[in-house]
Amino acid sequence: MHKEFMEQSNDIHRYIILELFLKTLERDRDHISQLKMKDIFYAWYESKINETFQEFKKLRDFLYKKVCKIEKQKSDEMMTYYFILFRGYDETRSYSNIALRNWVSEEMKRVLEIKYLTPADRNNACRILRKYPKKKVSDIRLPFIKFLL
Repeated sequence: MHKEFMEQSNDIHRYIILELFLKTLERDRDHISQLKMKDIFYAWYESKINETFQEFKKLRDFLYKKVCKIEKQKSDEMMTYYFILFRGYDETRSYSNIALRNWVSEEMKRVLEIKYLTPADRNNACRILRKYPKKKVSDIRLPFIKFLL
């Protein structure tokens, strides 16, 4: 069961990020009223909100079929905690609010078609740091490692 849960880990992470990204898009859309081209930006935001919601809905339905439930437990100034129930196996994940903000920023970059990072990039960076434990992060020439840690 644990192996199956770990296989869904990226989908769970994606679910959390997409949910936050949707909220961010909706909040930002509500604040564009003072722009000169507000109608165009509003239409763009609506389009991206709809696209993201469809992606979020597919992921939500997929996780539901896998009997996975994700709930935000609590949040404070530094951390946000999520309760995950997967076929009787439960886990509480804690995310740094800064890390969540960074992942939502990466999602925005993806939508804007700017170079962005994926969770796989983070895993590769962590493997490099484990392989060379005596090296400093700044010694490894991957600029995104500092962002991900």
